[in-house]
Amino acid sequence: MSHAHTILDPSVALIISIAVILLLIRRGTAICLSILAGAVTLGLLSLGQKSFEVLLLSAVSPETIRIVCLVIAAFTLGYSMEYLGLFEELQKAAERLTHKFSVSLLPLLVGLLPMPGGALVSAVMIRNLVKKYGLTPEESTFINYWFRHVWVTVWPLYPSIIIATAVVEVSPARIAKACWVIGLTAFTSALISAVKLGILRRRFFSFDWRSLASMTKSFYPIAFVAIFVLLLRTSMLYTLIVAIAIVYVHKKAKIRDIISILKKTLDPKIIVLIFAVMGYKALIEYTNSAKIFFTHLKEFGIPAFAASFAVAFLVGFATGIELSYSSVALPLLTAFTGVGSSLVPSKLMLVIAGGFCGVMLSPMHLCFALTCEYFHADASKVYRYLIPSVVVVALASITAYILGVP
Repeated sequence: MSHAHTILDPSVALIISIAVILLLIRRGTAICLSILAGAVTLGLLSLGQKSFEVLLLSAVSPETIRIVCLVIAAFTLGYSMEYLGLFEELQKAAERLTHKFSVSLLPLLVGLLPMPGGALVSAVMIRNLVKKYGLTPEESTFINYWFRHVWVTVWPLYPSIIIATAVVEVSPARIAKACWVIGLTAFTSALISAVKLGILRRRFFSFDWRSLASMTKSFYPIAFVAIFVLLLRTSMLYTLIVAIAIVYVHKKAKIRDIISILKKTLDPKIIVLIFAVMGYKALIEYTNSAKIFFTHLKEFGIPAFAASFAVAFLVGFATGIELSYSSVALPLLTAFTGVGSSLVPSKLMLVIAGGFCGVMLSPMHLCFALTCEYFHADASKVYRYLIPSVVVVALASITAYILGVP
């Protein structure tokens, strides 16, 4: 970390840069351009011309290039499975095996594959099922939206986790280990909701070898990634590339299929976003602005844990994007969470919980807006189901932090 001569107090420059990011997002600017503008603002206000050198070095660093490749590979696997018909097989097998519970199971399984606006994919899959089983538009929206996002804080394929690994400099497994309380609580509250809505009954599973085989056949790429990345600790990038290649061989994908998939996957916005995030992180480290910002908070007598949860929640709520708490809030809070070998898991969990709760309640969340629109649901009525679930996650996470778990 450098103690470069700064033009403006770095913590003031940092607050102005956050204000610029949030203001631009509120006005409908793409998050990638908003964060880029925030990074340039922080740099110019604190370092002047020197900031462009810091941004350039960050853009060409091996870590940035690796993360761009990882996110593209994760999205490619998801789109490939959808495009090549694996999801269709999954839908039929899930209903034969779990009947009404398939309404929850399908979003839960599709949630293992990060795709921008991916809730729409699972919404399409359960459209006929929710009609068949008589769920209201609001119940359908909540079930699809909540079950789809249960994995977000623990599953290593999510870009929010990939970016968090770069910010706090630990492996995806360390992050999953730190955040298990959030994942478990989100999953438990989802199951309680499913019981209340009559989706999960005592006899919800019919054993049938053929359907089970069909389900395994359509979902093996995810099991493959889970076994190799989480249990055998292989490189996530190589594992994803191998998984994609296996899917293409299995489904006899033609060159034109692969080109169609890559056209959808190589999203310039996502690529610019990662360069912007990594540049922002590099400038925050170079100027020491996050540490100074935290010192000022302590001087005001605000407990660090409360400030950290609130900052992550507000950033998540204001943007409605999972990436935001990893890419905007987390770099600010590394003085609180620690980095690398000095990382404190319970502090990281608290920050990610704050961000997750903010994003899940945000009306700006694309998955929420798309699902409400798709099922013609009244958003205010969906909140009746959503708020209790978010409150449960927030209380469990804060309690776990106070008790020093994990």
